[in-house]
Formats: sequence, C-alpha cells, structure tokens
Amino acid sequence: MEEKKINKLVANILKAKGLSEEQLEALENIGIYGKEDFEIVSDAGTLSEILSLDIEVSQKVMEWAMGRGLTIQSASPAIPVHQEASGPIIVEGSDVVKCVHCGTRQPKDYKTGDLCLSCGNQAEPVLNCHWCLSTGPGKFCRSCGSEFVTSSDYEIALLLKREGESKNSIVNMIKSLTPQEKENMWAKIRKSR
Repeated sequence: MEEKKINKLVANILKAKGLSEEQLEALENIGIYGKEDFEIVSDAGTLSEILSLDIEVSQKVMEWAMGRGLTIQSASPAIPVHQEASGPIIVEGSDVVKCVHCGTRQPKDYKTGDLCLSCGNQAEPVLNCHWCLSTGPGKFCRSCGSEFVTSSDYEIALLLKREGESKNSIVNMIKSLTPQEKENMWAKIRKSR
C-alpha cells in the first residue's frame, strides 16, 4: 500500500507560508494531506497547538487553506492589498422593510406609511413626486421613475419643473443649491401665490 503524501504544489505553498520540512512531515503524520483537511482543524489556534507553530504562521496557513486570504497580491507597494469581507453574508427576502431612520426591521404585517416600532418615525416615508404628482415610498417614483426630493424641497422642485427643467436635472439642481439660493427660490414661490 502506497503511503499518502502532501501534494508537491500544496507543500510548496505551505513552505511559502512559513512551514519547514519537519512541520510538513508532522502534518502528514497527523493526517493532513491537502487543503480540504484543514477544514477539520478549522482555526489558526488549533493548528498552532498541533504543530507548535508561531501563531502568525498558523494564521497565514489557515487563511490560505480556508480561502480567506488576500484578494489582490502584489509585489508593488503602490497597489493596495484588500482583504475580503469577513463575517457572514446575510440574504434577506424582498419583502423585508427596514426603517430609514434607525434601520430596525419592520414586522411582516407592515404597511407603507406605518410608524416604526423602535423609533416612532414613519419607517418608509411616503413622498410626493414632483414630476407626475403621484405618491409612494422609497427613493424613486414607481409611476414615472423620477427620484423623490425631500418634502421641504418639493415646492422648489415644482417651480423648477414649471420653469422647464428636465426630470432628471431637477434633483441634481436642488442638491447643489446653497441655502441662500433656496431662500431666493422660496421668495419666488411666495410671490407667485
């Protein structure tokens, strides 16, 4: 019967991570021959204890083995090296509604316009569309696709529409207005009433 050995490529990678020939033999002796065997070990602390390794070397080996290593490797210090996001990825259904103010998840029987159980504000404010005059929750109008403006800027948006501005430029214009320019627009609105 042929004795099982660590794959040559895996051995070279482990050497690059800081393991010696003796430590590779110790891995074979305890039954670790490939990347998948490290899943049983599961963490750097356990690997460090099993092989009497430095914790930093153990962390490098486990990051490689568990696929949590660096996403971009570069010899050039000018290119930044990024870490993959750690922690669990949470996937939520499309029916989940979170409060725009505090982020609290709303109950299943939630209806648009209801108040948040946590902070008491309207969890998903219903806004008026300056372009087609319909109402709805969210950031964009479900009728015409225009981005909603805040309630305080609604009348300014209507004024800009009457002056002939395009649907998509109105929101950007309002965002770029200074407080003095907004006050001048409000003066125009009050004068036209």
